[in-house]
Amino acid sequence: MRTRLGPQEPGKTRPPVAITWGTHPDPLVTPMVQNVISYQAVQQAGRNPPNEPPTGSISKKLDDTLSTPFCPHIIHYDPPRGFLVPKFSTYDGSNDPFDHIMHYRQLMTLDIGNDALLCKVFPANLQGQALSWFHRLPPNSVDNFKDLSEAFVG
Repeated sequence: MRTRLGPQEPGKTRPPVAITWGTHPDPLVTPMVQNVISYQAVQQAGRNPPNEPPTGSISKKLDDTLSTPFCPHIIHYDPPRGFLVPKFSTYDGSNDPFDHIMHYRQLMTLDIGNDALLCKVFPANLQGQALSWFHRLPPNSVDNFKDLSEAFVG
């Protein structure tokens, strides 16, 4: 049984709806299909598609800074409820890294046994060369704060 969808004018008929699968392409679909085909051709040719950043570009470098050397248990660690990050003087690589580690550990005294927290907070007090160094560490290379400290002090 059919139901009506809203009022209809008496005596007015609807035009027939025809579905054709012939050679008449849909003007809305055709450009999308062409874009997919051209994107696949660019990928197969080994070039960067037009909307993707070229290798070595600033956008690519920014994406790389989102990488982390932490192991999964550190990445997925959530700080305790109510934890406030202490105010640090940032480290840029121009001073003694050992002094900075000692200063950091002193400020984080209450959480000294919490390796995951010590690791997660540490990059927040780095800048410049030191922050670049951190993002160049290999993925999964830091499993605890000792690993991070030793790599940092070198």
